[in-house]
Order: sequence, then C-alpha cells, then structure tokens
Amino acid sequence: MSTQSISQGQTITHNVNIGSGVNYLEVDLNWGDTSDSLTLSVYTPSGSKLGTYHDSSDGSVNGRIHFSIDPSQGYVQQGTWKFKVYGESVSGTQSYTFGVALH
Repeated sequence: MSTQSISQGQTITHNVNIGSGVNYLEVDLNWGDTSDSLTLSVYTPSGSKLGTYHDSSDGSVNGRIHFSIDPSQGYVQQGTWKFKVYGESVSGTQSYTFGVALH
C-alpha cells in the first residue's frame, strides 16, 4: 500500500511489476470521502486498457474502488502493469491509499 495526495485534474501513475505464477490481482484504491471523486484506469504490460473504474464500479459509492483482475484461464500477464489514479472531482487535495495484492 502507498499513500498519496491528489488534486483536481491530476493523474498519478502507480507501476506494479508482476512476476510469473500470479493467479489474480486484488486492486484497492481507497480515499473514503464520497464528496470527492477519483477514477482508476488499468493498463496491462502489453499496453491494453482494461477499463476506467469509478467509485460506483464495485456496486457501492463509498470512496473506494476495490476489485479483482482474474483471467478466465492461466495466469495474470507478467510485466509492469500501470494503474492511473485521476482526480476527477476533488476539492483542494484528497489523500488516498493504493495497493495491489498478488494471489
């Protein structure tokens, strides 16, 4: 987990290196303040964009984006994954924690 602060319109990129034999990734972006809105864009090592996730993407609006990347077969793609946190609607600055657990 890392803790950072972000402001309106700012993008912060987190790079996570994934080795061999990883079954799935558990992604967690938590800022805990529903009055501010952050998004999370996920890119595979080959450069494909998996999507942009919003607070409501996991079914609840709670200042947190929490989900798993679970390939239907085999292992998670090896290499450097990019996770881009974007301050979509932020008043002042918003601190957050970000982490990726390898399973």
